[in-house]
Amino acid sequence: MMNRLLRWIGTVFGSLIVLAVVAYAVVYVLSERILRRTYEVPAVDLSIPTDAESIVQGRRLAIVRGCFNGCHGKQAEGMVMFDEAMIARIVAPNLTAAVHKYSDAELAIIVRNGLRPDGRSTIAMPSEAFAGLSDADLGRIIAFLKSLPREAGPQANVSPGPLGRIGLVTGKFRTAAQLIEKTIPPPEATSEVGERGRYLARTICAECHGTSLSGYSTPDFDAPDLRLVAAYSLEQFAELMRTGAALGQRNLVTMSTWARTHLSSLTGEEISALYSYLHSMPGASTQKKQGDTTITY
Repeated sequence: MMNRLLRWIGTVFGSLIVLAVVAYAVVYVLSERILRRTYEVPAVDLSIPTDAESIVQGRRLAIVRGCFNGCHGKQAEGMVMFDEAMIARIVAPNLTAAVHKYSDAELAIIVRNGLRPDGRSTIAMPSEAFAGLSDADLGRIIAFLKSLPREAGPQANVSPGPLGRIGLVTGKFRTAAQLIEKTIPPPEATSEVGERGRYLARTICAECHGTSLSGYSTPDFDAPDLRLVAAYSLEQFAELMRTGAALGQRNLVTMSTWARTHLSSLTGEEISALYSYLHSMPGASTQKKQGDTTITY
């Protein structure tokens, strides 16, 4: 009797293991199909400036958008962004090497379309935000990166683990091209200054707050709806951008750190334009009574 029970238990466990292996094999195949999917690569004609002023401006633009002293390392040498065996290992590429590996057009397509030269999508590249970058700004950023000396850095790598592959199949995680396909643009601006602010919001704020600027959740933090800027005066908003200090002089961890290291490089004109647009977004007035109580990231 006992032997029969043990055999039955062994059969059940063996069957479960087989089912698990088969299920993961299916997930692996489906996730590989997503990773290997190719998209049409657009034709791009981009002029890269070489003058000193453009390169200086390119450095500032690269800092504001996190390309320099950000996701790609302090000197754009590449950086391990995420490393959890069950989810994924993501190493941002060495930009000081990438600008010599790819043509200017290929770099532009990687940044704005999230596509490699072979048509496959990148992962963890915020192209859904950078898709709106102007030729002039992107050209200056590339010009600055090309002016940098080559730095030694880690090998670029994206290796999804079991949970990461499940996330790709279920839509929890998406490639850059998939995110672009599902982009929801922010509301149109109602003034020339607002249009400038909308451009800045789309290419700077959208990376964390979503392309519609209505908030976005990540495993690390929940970024709020940017209509809450209506609770700030221009002076208070400028202080947040410059020093990272929110209303009540509070430290907001992610936002405050990002402001001090990146957003503090915004010009006064850019801060005013950004404020003008965010302050005038439809429904922004409803956030005034709430203050910044929803900012926790």
